Amino acid sequence: METNIIEKKARGFAGLIENVVDPLNKNPKFKEQFKNKKRKFLINASNLTYAALITIDNGKVIIESVKNKPQSNLKKKILGWDGYISMSSQIFLAFAMDKISLINIGIKWLTRKVKIKGLTKMVTLLKVFNLLKD
Repeated sequence: METNIIEKKARGFAGLIENVVDPLNKNPKFKEQFKNKKRKFLINASNLTYAALITIDNGKVIIESVKNKPQSNLKKKILGWDGYISMSSQIFLAFAMDKISLINIGIKWLTRKVKIKGLTKMVTLLKVFNLLKD
């Protein structure tokens, strides 16, 4: 669902995510693995201004910015995401640099420092990030 709260140009945290995942658009392994998938994921760095809306559309990844204030901007009904994760930018960067394991993210989820919705769909996002390590 297109709304005026989505900015096509990735800004802030979304710009950082775009720089990280953009090489996937040239990765033949990614294109083959995700050629028939359509998914949307919202990654919110709760202490920053913009969240990143990651769209996987038939082997192409697109990053857009969404202002995370007010909180209603991030609702599934508005953005149509399949999976959602919210954490501070420090936790996200530690996870991205392999300083925190998935088990530690699970512990932070239990202590409510990390919010996850659409957990089964988030497995797809983990597969995408694993392709970045190759």
